[in-house]
Amino acid sequence: MGKGVLVLNQVDQILQLHPALKSLFLLIERKGWHGPNTSMRADIKLVEDSSTMETTKRFSPHNILLELSGGDFVDEQALRPLGHDPDFDVIQIACWSQRKRLELMVDAAAQLPEIRFVHFGHFEHDGTPEELAYRQAIIERAQREAPNIHFPYVDAERPSDPPQDKTAINTWINRARIGLLTTHLEGHPRFKMECLSADRPMLIPSDTTPPTRKHITPQTGLIFDPSADSLSAAITTMLGRLDSFSPREYLLTHSGQTNTLRQVREALRSLAAPGIPATHYDSVDWDGRNQNLHWGLEAMNHLTEVKERYRPLLPFCHPHRWVK
Repeated sequence: MGKGVLVLNQVDQILQLHPALKSLFLLIERKGWHGPNTSMRADIKLVEDSSTMETTKRFSPHNILLELSGGDFVDEQALRPLGHDPDFDVIQIACWSQRKRLELMVDAAAQLPEIRFVHFGHFEHDGTPEELAYRQAIIERAQREAPNIHFPYVDAERPSDPPQDKTAINTWINRARIGLLTTHLEGHPRFKMECLSADRPMLIPSDTTPPTRKHITPQTGLIFDPSADSLSAAITTMLGRLDSFSPREYLLTHSGQTNTLRQVREALRSLAAPGIPATHYDSVDWDGRNQNLHWGLEAMNHLTEVKERYRPLLPFCHPHRWVK
């Protein structure tokens, strides 16, 4: 039997609870943030933070390292230009968290009353008092100073959940001319890569983490200093020369699901046991979106189900090694 594949955060900690997974699956470590990969027992490591590559090589000399992250697996067939006339100039999709620094967007929008902005996002922690208070503060500030920002899922009397599916996100991105992130602490944002795939250039702050700045080149976007003056100037500059950017062309060459899955499948084949067909890992698929991920207790329950399903195939596993 050829091993399956699991993409995991915290590989070592999970194997302490489910040691037999190592016998059933090839394990890919998904860092999911900035900083170096740390697992000792992953077979393949997706190195999200390129600035840590040399450190990771020294720490993991026997692992396969791929300079990839969730955002690199963007589905370039689903996220694509639609040819619509935009309703907005600038779009930012970011959760309601202070580390996203949404006040930067509000202050820049106040300086550009003729520019149309749109923003929406989810709650990272299901709407804690702090998250709700931050959302309210941003909306009230925008109402006072920047009414040119549209908040589509909180403008109504009863806020609704923003969409998560690729089709809806692609439609929203196509309704704007450029993408914006004002975040400070971040990994490699999926929204950034979805904008590039939809042929929208990106504005990224200069003081954010290296994974967030990844793939931002003169072909794909601009980097601005984290101030309202710098951001408003960058927006004006970008809107004035949109024809000089070609982000989708860049993405199709350097990133995107087709390219990244090929790299992953080749790495998996290189680890396969003798006799495993070359086509064994052709069906491995991932688009990097959260809908494909399990978190917290849900993740642990899912791993338990997987382990029990394949337990009969592991007669060599001592029963005491199974964690109930």
